[in-house]
Amino acid sequence: MDNYRVVGTAGHIDHGKSALVKTLTGTDPDRLQEEQDRGITIDLGFAHATLPGGLRLAFIDVPGHERFVKNMLAGVGGIDAVLMVVAADESIMPQTREHLAICQLLGVERGVVAITKADLVDSEMIELVELEISELLEDTSHSSLSDVEIVHTSVTTGAGIDELRAALERCLSASPARASNGLLRLPVDRVFTMKGFGTVVTGTLLGGRVEVGERVEILPDGLSATVRGIQVHGVAESAAEAGQRLALNLHGVGREQIDRGTVIGHPSSLRASHLIDARVRLLPDAGALKHLQRLRFHHGAAEVLCRVALLSDSEESGEADDATAGAHNLSERAKLPAGGSGLVQLRLESPYPVAPGDRFILRRYSPVTTIGGGVVIDPVPAKHRGADLAVATTLRRLENGSDIDRMATWIGEAGPSGLTLNDLATRHAQPAAAVTELLERAAADGVAELIESSPPRAVAPEALEGLMTTINDTVAAYHATHPLRPTMPKEELRSAVAPQLAVAIFEAAIARLEQHERVRVELDGVAAVRHRVVLDDDLEELRAGLLASFAKARLKPPSLEEALAGGDGVEAGSGDRGREVLQLLIHQGELVRLKDGMTFHQEALERLVDGLRQQYPRGEQFSVADFKDWAGVTRKHAIPLLEYLDGRRITRRVGNVRERL
Repeated sequence: MDNYRVVGTAGHIDHGKSALVKTLTGTDPDRLQEEQDRGITIDLGFAHATLPGGLRLAFIDVPGHERFVKNMLAGVGGIDAVLMVVAADESIMPQTREHLAICQLLGVERGVVAITKADLVDSEMIELVELEISELLEDTSHSSLSDVEIVHTSVTTGAGIDELRAALERCLSASPARASNGLLRLPVDRVFTMKGFGTVVTGTLLGGRVEVGERVEILPDGLSATVRGIQVHGVAESAAEAGQRLALNLHGVGREQIDRGTVIGHPSSLRASHLIDARVRLLPDAGALKHLQRLRFHHGAAEVLCRVALLSDSEESGEADDATAGAHNLSERAKLPAGGSGLVQLRLESPYPVAPGDRFILRRYSPVTTIGGGVVIDPVPAKHRGADLAVATTLRRLENGSDIDRMATWIGEAGPSGLTLNDLATRHAQPAAAVTELLERAAADGVAELIESSPPRAVAPEALEGLMTTINDTVAAYHATHPLRPTMPKEELRSAVAPQLAVAIFEAAIARLEQHERVRVELDGVAAVRHRVVLDDDLEELRAGLLASFAKARLKPPSLEEALAGGDGVEAGSGDRGREVLQLLIHQGELVRLKDGMTFHQEALERLVDGLRQQYPRGEQFSVADFKDWAGVTRKHAIPLLEYLDGRRITRRVGNVRERL
């Protein structure tokens, strides 16, 4: 696909864009009857041609009337070069300037200027028009368009058409092909139904590769469809790659379910968000941008209403840079001046998927005019407070850093919860394989910790260390409050530290603490490595008394309250101390607490097991009543004891009876 390129036209109404495309391609891009009747382009038109050198061009012909700039924007988002059209009999006009500004804001770096209708004026007039064009291009900061070729043409006489083809070939042969190993992204600019085929969408493939038979997702609604067929330049293909204009025949969705502006990608690879962090730049004549001003956001073929929240950016933005002058009043006084650049958060009224580095256009809500554009920094951020200077610091790091810097920043922001591979893939808008490689490099550089879980997670080393410190401090505080408890139960510890934390990260932090000999793990509990339970004489006496009480009761144990009520050396009213000692005895295995809360002396249970094995040979069955009579217990104790025996695989339940194993 290296020989495919996409060219978008730009220029004022009636300057001959469509006629020029028709002459270059042999196809009339004005496909609507109304366009042909009125002689103007209302919506996007499409045509294609092969240049003499073999380069295959897809032309997107855009409307020049100011009322249809929205449709123009739907066509220029994925172009490789612009064909700027200026009529010799009118020269530079308002839409010429706006279209050029849009191309500048979208980062279009290559182009050719065609002076059309050259047969209608004399050579002196053409020279004057060419001078005005050069001055306009030099006035822009877009240096890559300041030295484009200017070709004089006439579709009536055919003059300059071959020269224009050659200029386009020179311009585009130097442009790099788009990477087909990126994430599949197809902004839909047309949707229609073909008899016998069903739903068809068209667009310029911004990234990745799509094949016939693949499942795709349609965002932002999350609809699923299957690619039934692909056409590139009107020819059926089994696959299409980034940089190509294509039509997809989709099975599983109806025409009414897809609108211009939706985006097609692989399932779960993109994420639509209501929030986008970005840097915007206003045009010099745009006027100031107010905090939370309502605007129109244009990206790909989409138009979404949004509010623009200005963020404190001490390096860039006028009044908002003085945090000490009352940053809390940012919403009342901050403005981004005309021609200025600043960090913002776009708060979209409908979710939309973008990728870091994507360019977009901003237009006023009313009157609808282009005021600026920007570059996406974070496609799925959290909501920010405008006066938070730390946000600006983070965004500048994301804006200017490498892929690994951005990954480390996002992982660090996630705290101890970390991010999954899918989280990182959607944040970077890159395929999982590329993000996995980045993650491995980040881990090797020491800026990420890989936690084996389902799914695997990446955590910042400082976040993991902070979690370890919190766990360590929580266990120490537990020991201070409960000195007679050998360990803190893991579930209680997790609830105290971070109940929403993934179990795998919690376990990894504990394992790291154990490895560093800061804690020890015993069964389902955690203890400080130096913590030991020490009983004074009174507690030793209480311990002995509780043991004697449960040993004497055998299979009819007392409740804790009964055991603490006195007798067998237990001081009446021992209360909380008795409960702590009881927990210690259970932890040490001298007492056993069953699932229903009943507590038995461990030796009594062992005698029960030995006696049962003697009473019932393997395979023999007995009822609950049989067991009650033999053990001399009531049903209250019989059922918990039988379940205990089942759990130890001494018996198993078969219907309403037990079988000795």
